[in-house]
Amino acid sequence: MTITILFISFFALLALGMPIAFAVGVASLLIIALDPTLLAYIVTSKFFAGIDSFTLLAIPFFIFAGELCTESGLTARIVHFANVLVGRFFRVGLAYVNILSSMIFAGVSGSITADSAAMGSLLIPSMKKEGYDSDYAVAVTATSGTIGALIPPSILMVLYGSLTSLSVGQLFLGGIVPGFLFGATLMIVAYVVGRLRGYDFRISDVAGASEGPYWKELLRAFRSASIALIIPLIIVGGIVGGFATPTEAGVLAVACALIAGLFFYRTLSWRRIYEASYRTALLTAVVMAIIAFSTLFSDILTRNDFQNWLLGNIGMVSENRYVYLTLILLMLFVLGFVLDVTAMLIMFAAPLSAIGLTLGFDPIHFGVIIVMVSLLGACTPPVGTLLLIGCSIANIPLTRVVGTVAWFVGAQLLVCIFLMFVPEAVTFVPNLVFNR
Repeated sequence: MTITILFISFFALLALGMPIAFAVGVASLLIIALDPTLLAYIVTSKFFAGIDSFTLLAIPFFIFAGELCTESGLTARIVHFANVLVGRFFRVGLAYVNILSSMIFAGVSGSITADSAAMGSLLIPSMKKEGYDSDYAVAVTATSGTIGALIPPSILMVLYGSLTSLSVGQLFLGGIVPGFLFGATLMIVAYVVGRLRGYDFRISDVAGASEGPYWKELLRAFRSASIALIIPLIIVGGIVGGFATPTEAGVLAVACALIAGLFFYRTLSWRRIYEASYRTALLTAVVMAIIAFSTLFSDILTRNDFQNWLLGNIGMVSENRYVYLTLILLMLFVLGFVLDVTAMLIMFAAPLSAIGLTLGFDPIHFGVIIVMVSLLGACTPPVGTLLLIGCSIANIPLTRVVGTVAWFVGAQLLVCIFLMFVPEAVTFVPNLVFNR
């Protein structure tokens, strides 16, 4: 009964337009007020315990690194390199550039919102100028932004690891193959949808035509973007090699971005650094507020044995563990329509991780799948963060994109289902490196 009241009050507050962090908090406070077994002190206790984590310090550092890369022009260099590499050779060339750029930038910032905003501001106007429809450009940009949470580093993987006491390094490595599968799948869908719409655009260069042989141009583009390609190696290598924690790796990412902007490219000024710091502070405050309130929500779920309640209800349908997992993923996918991905992970990561262990799934495989499906909510209306970012850049209503983005999200969901039955695709790299 407590769980039912908790969810009804939470969704009622969301329907009234209350911000998600406060809706989570008020719903939790209502349960504490109604339940005499819950003491008021757990509010402050869990609120501060949720954000009192050294690992979570990695989040503002990765956000800051992404903002610095945008301010220093490194993001534009990534786009230029991706364009030289694939843009001129394929139909729907700029769509491929968009997806490949997101895959590269994912290795720098680890933030899906930073990825989508950076790529969208550069590529959505370019795609519209080249003749692509706005809804197509937004759908490609929004869905490719999800790759930022899979290819390491990943803020969501840091968050999931912190909440479930799993190795962040293993979660990082577990996201590599799924990240590339997401990218490859999106390229296939972009091609199919592009052909159905009659697109046949091959481009010379986003930033302008270049002189000389192709290999020289590719080498110049590679050298220009080389720092962006090196940063992920430093981050992942430091964590996997045991030289750095995720937080220290975030500091390294910031240091690399500052050195590149101040000394190599000389495009960073104190004003730009201040603006990047300001945006980082705002985004970090939002994320930490959601974490703090959602930790209280998650604790109430755990105290009321939510995992066994969920298992018991699903068990009425089937006792097969893959049916269990399929229904859990379906629940997350549906909740993603109305919940922010960060809040959803914080609320359900701990109880769902316990369910995964009960069902006998590898915790890294289970965790990566949970993160992947949760990410799809960032691309589905009405609360899809990445979709809203793209629509605001393209200046089109959300309703215009829904039909187009369904193709891309549907394909990503199929990848999640495939990986559910092939755990080796997720665990191969972590097992190889950590000898699990």
